[in-house]
Amino acid sequence: MNVATKHPIERLRHAPAVLPAGIVPSAIAPATWTEGAAILIMALTAVRWAVATATGLSDTEAYYASWSRVLALSYYDHPPLVAWSNWLFSRLGGGAAWVRLGPVLYAVAFDALLYRLASRLFSPRAGFFAVAIVAATPVFFFTGFLLNPEALLAPLWVLFLLLLVDLQDHDDWWRPLGIGAVVGVAFLAKYTAILALPVALLAVTTSTESRRWLRRPSFYFGGVVALAIASPVVAWNAVHHWPSLQLHLSDRMSRAAGESLAAALWRVGSAQLLYFHPLMLPSFAGVLGYALWHARRDARYRLLAVASVPVLAFLLTMMVRAGDSEPHWTMVGYVPLIVGAAGVLDESTGALQRVGRWAFGASLVVSAAVLAVYAFHLRSPALAKALPDYDPAADPLTETLGWDRVAAGVAAHASRLGPGAVAAGAHNVLCGHLQLAVDDAPHVYCPSPRRTEFDFIARRSPPADVPVVFVDSDRYPADAVVALPDHTCGPVDEVTVDRAGLVLGRYHVRDCVPRSEVAP
Repeated sequence: MNVATKHPIERLRHAPAVLPAGIVPSAIAPATWTEGAAILIMALTAVRWAVATATGLSDTEAYYASWSRVLALSYYDHPPLVAWSNWLFSRLGGGAAWVRLGPVLYAVAFDALLYRLASRLFSPRAGFFAVAIVAATPVFFFTGFLLNPEALLAPLWVLFLLLLVDLQDHDDWWRPLGIGAVVGVAFLAKYTAILALPVALLAVTTSTESRRWLRRPSFYFGGVVALAIASPVVAWNAVHHWPSLQLHLSDRMSRAAGESLAAALWRVGSAQLLYFHPLMLPSFAGVLGYALWHARRDARYRLLAVASVPVLAFLLTMMVRAGDSEPHWTMVGYVPLIVGAAGVLDESTGALQRVGRWAFGASLVVSAAVLAVYAFHLRSPALAKALPDYDPAADPLTETLGWDRVAAGVAAHASRLGPGAVAAGAHNVLCGHLQLAVDDAPHVYCPSPRRTEFDFIARRSPPADVPVVFVDSDRYPADAVVALPDHTCGPVDEVTVDRAGLVLGRYHVRDCVPRSEVAP
């Protein structure tokens, strides 16, 4: 039997254990691909941590972090694991570094599990390649230190895939229960994890090595375990009349006014190209075709195709429908393709090997260059000043700056209004960032036109009889008259955010007093 089509465990026995000469300089060459992967993961972790501690929180991170101030069974936008885990890390210390410590550690787990999965299906060398591909893919790099649900979901998803492979090799009755437990915890991280259920069913149904599990009760009890672990999310939504379900399957499922289907496809496709690398994404598409072609005779590629195609098809369809979709939603759908790409790099010969390794090497070079430019931009505004078309609103760094000045402005206004004053904004991420910046003193409310998590913690509309410090910005403008109908607001005090004279944005702070206190 050809080594390439052997059972995964047999294939692993034939994998080369020692790095061949010429891959890295001999002075630093590790003895094995496993050691090489460990060194690469440590280097990646150091880089992620350096970037994580170099900037403040983004708006979305701050919104997620604000949830951990009020522990609950679930939250409006996402399940609770991102808030619960952040609450634990916030016990250790404050500031952006402690908020981001969790995602950095989750990225280590993701890299290690991904190495294990690729090694299991192909070889330790493929495991090394898989980690290197992740290092070159922008979305996986940035979610490796930013607070977000995907940071938690990614390692859990790889562990789920590993446990699916275990079903082929082992006969212990409890193994499906372990899969159910992992899927349940993953569902606590993000609703996307529900896609693991059809993936597991398809993987077992299409595998001659695993199909025996369809006749065993424990396979179906795995679903019961998943539901039991996910029950806090179900209970919270049931009590609140299913708001998360309505948000993700109804409220968000409309494109922007006037956006055609072609424009929506371009919006989603171009963002995928940017987030998953202009050179990597076509390679992933090629790997998907390769996996589908070989799925009939190679169980490894069949598993990877089954774990990728339905996930990507569903998520990309939802993203085209949702006008506010975010490109990183598809991350878990690309994980099997990363493993497949590593396998192709490991096993291919001839022209396919040359093209694959050229694309891989070029992607690494481009990503390293972009990272170097970004690191320089973090340290100096010189690059932004040199660009004639620089748009601060399109720069993610912008939303991390100036919050100390905003907090000082809010504190001054609250002091002038008196001890009963509160603060308010009218956009969910601005409200979350404001709450962290002032440490919820004064208390922060969020009378947004759309529902936010603040609606569910009794922080939507400020009391009608207390003064309010109202904050909006050029990025998130709001009409104070609409947001605070029971108050009358005074003139704007502008807080300008700049880097060495380069204006990045403006926040607007104003005093708003109850109408009952305004003389007729």
